[in-house]
Amino acid sequence: MKRILHSFLMLSALSLLFSGIVLAQDDDRISSVVSEAYVISAKAGGVNFVEGKVAVARKNARSGYLLKGDKLEIGDKVSTGVESRAEILLNPGSYVRLGGNTDFEFVNTSLDNLALNLKGGSAMFEVFADNEFKVTVNTPKGRFYLVDSGIYRVDVLAGGAGKISVFKGKAQVGDMNATEVKKGRTAIFDGNQVAVEKFDRDEKGELEIWSKERAKYLAKVNSRLQRDDLRNSLLSSYRYNRWGMNDSFGLWAFDRFNGVYCFIPFGYGWSSPYGYWFNRDLWYFRLPQYVYVYQPTIRNNNNNGNNNSGNTGAVVREPRQTTVPPFQRVQRGVDRRVPDSTVDIMPRPGINRSSSPPAAVPSMPANDSPPMVRGGKRGN
Repeated sequence: MKRILHSFLMLSALSLLFSGIVLAQDDDRISSVVSEAYVISAKAGGVNFVEGKVAVARKNARSGYLLKGDKLEIGDKVSTGVESRAEILLNPGSYVRLGGNTDFEFVNTSLDNLALNLKGGSAMFEVFADNEFKVTVNTPKGRFYLVDSGIYRVDVLAGGAGKISVFKGKAQVGDMNATEVKKGRTAIFDGNQVAVEKFDRDEKGELEIWSKERAKYLAKVNSRLQRDDLRNSLLSSYRYNRWGMNDSFGLWAFDRFNGVYCFIPFGYGWSSPYGYWFNRDLWYFRLPQYVYVYQPTIRNNNNNGNNNSGNTGAVVREPRQTTVPPFQRVQRGVDRRVPDSTVDIMPRPGINRSSSPPAAVPSMPANDSPPMVRGGKRGN
């Protein structure tokens, strides 16, 4: 009888132990699911929106229809249908929005030298840019450089000439003795001559209206990002050297709840080129102080897994020539005043939207206080 009782007690104990292990695994799984609600990226090429039929011919010979959530690589050719459109991520904070009957492909997805081909059709560009982080748009007979933060429309005209309309910002046309195109002006370039004239920025078509609506929606998504869950994702991706504060103006955060990427700026008090506030900047997430310190660029020296030298995991640090990281540089062309009354993306209560972050965020441990770094400052 004692032996039977002893066996029963042993089985009960083992059962309880096994149940505890299973519950712990379930808790870990649930915790993992929650922490993976956001995915952090600093790469260009994500497909953020698709409407209608948008074809893609992959460089590896596969073809089909482009879907939201897909990734585009250099050489992938995208073609929108007549009533179709798509939104594609450029460097963090920047988007290209394709209209109908448009042909597009990436030439370079490097964040400090991003280039693409627009072989036909029309596209809107909402970009953060400067001389180091410009966006190059190639048309069949011309090339445009988006060298300032702003809003641009590029059209490919009959015969292959390119046309750029600058709603906000500054662009350059051509390579040698580049012609400067400022806001409120449009330029047509046929490969030989550049014709610049004024245009009415208040006259907007469907593509311009849709682009602004997307900007407003994505700013709302930014304002709903959750600190606790996203903080874990930010720290994890930072520790794996997937981003650094001198690599770009900010980060892409994929919000699984809304199914889109939105922008998290490194600077404090930033708004989009359309004037919508980003209520969630990097300071909001209260990361450890070492994250906010400007450091040399971290590069993974494995050539995306194609390194033939046998060094497949080395990490090297490459300091930039400039001593000023991009998030500290000016937001030229971006209005940091309070948006008009139709915009419901307003500053957080109690936060002074100066050009500098607070010396210490309320309730943040003293050793985690962000340093005094200026971000999102307007230029002259």
